[in-house]
Order: sequence, then structure tokens, then C-alpha cells
Amino acid sequence: MSLAKNIEETIYQTLAEKHSKDVINTINKDESLITTGLLDSMDFITMLMNIENTFDIDIDFEDADPVAFTAINGLVKLLSEQQNA
Repeated sequence: MSLAKNIEETIYQTLAEKHSKDVINTINKDESLITTGLLDSMDFITMLMNIENTFDIDIDFEDADPVAFTAINGLVKLLSEQQNA
């Protein structure tokens, strides 16, 4: 499985722990997880730390668009690009 798919699965696991697994089927992967209320800011930070530790990634948000990286697609794209850089 690719890194992008593994990261996406980790995000879904986080959401399933906080909500029912049914919520995963209704998520728009381009909408902010924070704005939609699926995660609060502390949950989001905790999820990012988990991703960093699990995949041995140092996430650099310096040049990232904050609106984009709070959505599943944006976060997966950002992390995949950083790993390939």
C-alpha cells in the first residue's frame, strides 16, 4: 500500500475513533476536518503527531495553505509531496 493510502487510512481511523464508522462514508475529502466539526484543533494536532510518529515524517507547514491541509486530500497531497521531495 502506498504512503498516501496509509496516511489516508490513519486519518479515517482517527475519525472513526471520534465518531461512528458511518461518518467515513459521508466525508467530503476536500472540506476542512476542523471547519466541518469532525475534529477540533487539539484532535487535529494529535492526529498530525500520530502521523509523524507512525510514518517517521517531519511535517513542514511553512509553505502550506492552511485551508488545504486541514482537508483529507490536501493533507495527503502535502505529506506525499514532502516525502517525494
